Amino acid sequence: MDKDLYEMMQKILEIKKTNFTEDIRYLGTITSNESTPTGSVQVTRDIFMLIDQMPDGSAVQKFYDGDGNFVAGSSNLDNKIYPSATFAEEDLSFMGQLEDLSKTSGISLNEFDNYLENIAKTLGVSKEDILSMSTVDLNQKVATKGKIQLGLDEDDKENEQSSINADILNNISKKQEIDLNQKVDDDHTLAEILGVPAGSKLISVYSDRIENNPNTTRFSHLIQTPDGKIEPASMLKQVGGKTSDKTIYQTNRDGSKVEKLSVDSTYSIDSPIVDNAIITARFDSMGYIEVGYGQTDRTSHRDAFTQELETERTRYTTKEVRDEFSENKGIDNVQDKMDEIKMHEGHDHNLSLEDADGDLSTGEAHDIAIERIKASDSMISEVFTDNEISERLETMIKENPDKDFEEIVELTQKDLSEDASRMHVR
Repeated sequence: MDKDLYEMMQKILEIKKTNFTEDIRYLGTITSNESTPTGSVQVTRDIFMLIDQMPDGSAVQKFYDGDGNFVAGSSNLDNKIYPSATFAEEDLSFMGQLEDLSKTSGISLNEFDNYLENIAKTLGVSKEDILSMSTVDLNQKVATKGKIQLGLDEDDKENEQSSINADILNNISKKQEIDLNQKVDDDHTLAEILGVPAGSKLISVYSDRIENNPNTTRFSHLIQTPDGKIEPASMLKQVGGKTSDKTIYQTNRDGSKVEKLSVDSTYSIDSPIVDNAIITARFDSMGYIEVGYGQTDRTSHRDAFTQELETERTRYTTKEVRDEFSENKGIDNVQDKMDEIKMHEGHDHNLSLEDADGDLSTGEAHDIAIERIKASDSMISEVFTDNEISERLETMIKENPDKDFEEIVELTQKDLSEDASRMHVR
């Protein structure tokens, strides 16, 4: 809503309200021709309606222009509009426009003010900041027709609320919208994991106006339900900011690249179906908000493995990626993933999902290590199969968690060489 118009509504309500006034609504504009010494000019007036609930049960509507002039009045007893003495001489076009406006829902100050309070509290900013973020052409918001009543029916209220929500959020420059219908594992959509209705969106917002917010990175997260209502994403609890001690790796959409992330914020998910799941938020190299979904290990909760979520700028994740977040490969496998990542890091190739899936029988560095072990002693390949060499390497990794990969390869070479020598003699 335009800030000037919002303040105008407040001013008219303050001056014109009675003990029976329940609300003021902005209906739109009407135009009329007025005579001046230099000729006829067209004048446009903003029209506001005050609604009074009378003791006898009737509802009275009083129409004012932007200067607070009383234009006309009506009652739900006969639904006729009676112009004030000042406007009684206006042409029929003027009264026709006013009658058309009286049938619209308009914009309610009470409802919009309550909404502003909620969003301002959620984002940690003032109502004035929200208003300055958004300029709405309210003439486009008064199209819903129907006899004016003291209260809007539920459909009208939801339509009006949805329009206001969209206008405010569309004017916040740094935000990202996530379609929560996307699947993030074999079985579950993100909506199911967050415990929100299907068809909802996660809206991640960044504002440098946010103050006195425990989220030090100035990200806030909202849920927009299919009917357009906005509510705080209360299932997300910030557990890390820029000083987070979490080690986070993220796979891209098809698993061709896995990289260590420097995230701006991490949030645990209070989920009805998944344990130890997290949401991450950060700015990418282009300055866009990037949101990820991941899982932490069950023990220290310091390591996390995530996937990049689909947005208008990024494509959906493949089934191979979603498989890594499924029940049988998910949380219980996070530490295995981290162990394999550390094993593969340092080699001259980019990490792929095969290098980070916790399965030590896959991945380029693993294959290179097998070839190195075989090349170190010809008897090894004469006595042991590749699978047996791989199993010995995996055993060494598990038995020596404090050693780096190079040391483990050397130990495996020595161990296999000694065994091969003894077996070869026989």
